[in-house]
Amino acid sequence: MDGPPGDADSTFCACGRPIPTGARFCPSCGAALDAPAAIPEERKVVSVLFADLVGFTRRAEQLDPEEVGSLLEPYWRHLRQELERHSGTVEKFVGDAVVALFGAPVAHEDDPERAVRAALAIRDWARRRTGSDVRIGVTTGEVLVRLLARPEAGDVLAVGDVVNTCRRLQEAAPVNGILVDGATREATRDAIEYDDAGTVAAKGKAKPVRAWRAVRARARAVRHPAPTRFVGRATELALLRGLFDRVVEERSPQL
Repeated sequence: MDGPPGDADSTFCACGRPIPTGARFCPSCGAALDAPAAIPEERKVVSVLFADLVGFTRRAEQLDPEEVGSLLEPYWRHLRQELERHSGTVEKFVGDAVVALFGAPVAHEDDPERAVRAALAIRDWARRRTGSDVRIGVTTGEVLVRLLARPEAGDVLAVGDVVNTCRRLQEAAPVNGILVDGATREATRDAIEYDDAGTVAAKGKAKPVRAWRAVRARARAVRHPAPTRFVGRATELALLRGLFDRVVEERSPQL
């Protein structure tokens, strides 16, 4: 006999016993069959933004579900546009709260600044809207990113303590205020003006979290470096001048 006993169409477990069609475990040794493939993950440093409307739950208790939806729809739409404009990824909306990541799945060297600028834009928008107040937290740190996650389908994109800390800072933020952690403030101190907010007794954290309140974005300095000479680049410079002349003559861009 060429193989273990069984039906001609049977498949066999590593233990050599036949496996019934549709079985998830081997009836002989109990081994799991067709185990799902491991989801690829990667460690990344990201900035997390958590924003929530102030007092919306209390207001929603007195409204019809359709009225709640009509209030939240423009809010969701505006926040998504603002976050994506700053290259953030919306991980999820939970009622009137939103969680967004900067640095996953696509990373930029200034993700913390992008996150804080997005938070400032959301805060300023809320201030202009009658009856709309927000609290926002921003943190920066290492997370485990699930590379194949689809946030639009409800998948969790990132896992790590920095996400939990962001939620705690958001809860402790003043009305229309933005609290950031030390890592975010350190990465953005030249671009954002901060006030010291002391420490936050974050629920579930062994130690208080040091926090700063984002006030406004600093004006971007325009630098005009002194001109320098090209050295040993005669061929490249000639090519560049030739392309420039062609652009002028043909009135069309050149690559």
